[in-house]
Amino acid sequence: MLRKGRLGEKVDITFAEYTSSLEFDRKIFLFDILGSIAHAIMLLEAKIISKEDASKIINGLLEILDRGIEALDLDPRLEDIHMAIEKKLIEKAGEAGGKLHVARSRNDQVACDLRLWIREEINEVSKLVLKLIGALLKLCEDNVNTVMPGYTHLQRAQPTTLAHHFLSYVDMFIRDFHRLSQVYERTNKNPLGACALATTSFDISRELTTKLLGFSDVIENSMDAVSARDYMLELASCLAILMVNVSRICEELILWSSQEFNFIELSDELSSTSSIMPQKKNPDALEIMRARTSKVIGNLTSALSLIKALPQSYNRDFQELSPIIADSLEIANTSLSLLNKIISTIKINKEKMRRACDELILATDLADFLVIEEAISFREAHRIVASSISAGNLSSLFELYKKKKGKALTPEEAVELRRVRGGPSSREVKRMLSARKETLAKLNAKLKKRMEKIEKNKENLIKKAEELCIGVKQENFSKE
Repeated sequence: MLRKGRLGEKVDITFAEYTSSLEFDRKIFLFDILGSIAHAIMLLEAKIISKEDASKIINGLLEILDRGIEALDLDPRLEDIHMAIEKKLIEKAGEAGGKLHVARSRNDQVACDLRLWIREEINEVSKLVLKLIGALLKLCEDNVNTVMPGYTHLQRAQPTTLAHHFLSYVDMFIRDFHRLSQVYERTNKNPLGACALATTSFDISRELTTKLLGFSDVIENSMDAVSARDYMLELASCLAILMVNVSRICEELILWSSQEFNFIELSDELSSTSSIMPQKKNPDALEIMRARTSKVIGNLTSALSLIKALPQSYNRDFQELSPIIADSLEIANTSLSLLNKIISTIKINKEKMRRACDELILATDLADFLVIEEAISFREAHRIVASSISAGNLSSLFELYKKKKGKALTPEEAVELRRVRGGPSSREVKRMLSARKETLAKLNAKLKKRMEKIEKNKENLIKKAEELCIGVKQENFSKE
């Protein structure tokens, strides 16, 4: 259909299959219809097409949407979803269907589809991030006083609490949400009207399609509008950072569930066993998340490499970027969903965590005590404690502490002494928990408002489209 005038109708099937994007295009079927409806309404409002033609076009598009992508001819020789829809539309609406592409190119068409698709995908992954934050906060609330070793270099360092530990991940994932929100803002802009690269001689309204599709603004420079894919690179980067954070928590849960640590036990339903060793309870899902993080990192590298040497404006190379982003989104969504279940069902071995806080973990507190009580420098106090450890005579310092303070130095005591902002004391952890719960509520409200706006916009666009079709003879796909 598209080739006829310039290249003739014959096309090599190997070439067609190699260059077709139809396999990925299933993801943007809905958005291509919505963008086309908005474009048709704009053409009508600009008096570029008649109301009768606009009604036939929109009616055909609504019927195509109703029947779904499987009703289309998905022959790879049609190249992409845009031409598959246009072919079906012309079959239904006749000559009017061929008028839809006035003042539009597949370049700005696919740019629009991708932005509509990605803004919804950002919302979906953001929703899962917030659910995971909620699960972590619940775990923290239940473990404000669960004392455990804090680690540096994977060596026992200072006493902390499980709540304080997992609050660090809460803050990581809150930053992930904010990064995704920033990408959303840069994604939610309208490229329609840019056409191939230099707009059009028709007097169109880019502002109208912006309003109809719920974009926040127009991408003003038309070359930028069709060729900008940096928002996709940003998303790939955000997903890579998000999955790195996921992988870090996975690594700790894997270690902690081992017999060497025995800090936690994973749910039976979310664990695997061995084909030969009956005793095994393996954290396979966490290991796979850790592995799939490598794929998301690799996808970011692939995306950057794909774009790095492309001249302005549109290049077919862009077609290879979308499946890369889709793969990263799929990994992030499934990983977050499963990690949420794992976090919500783990059992905490509080006694084992407490027993892991041996007397050496209080060495810094003994040094701090000597600085205050003996009026010496910290470096000298550090030397004294280190020498006592080497000599196996740390007990004398504990006895001195008890004599001077009137109570024993314990991990619990050391934790409660750390009342500095952000520290592990129960008072400070409870304050942070309260603040993070408030933050979570605000972020959920923000996301809900954003998602509701998109859905309301879709409803309004479809309603306006249906109103324009009143009185137009309905074609019946069942006759085909």
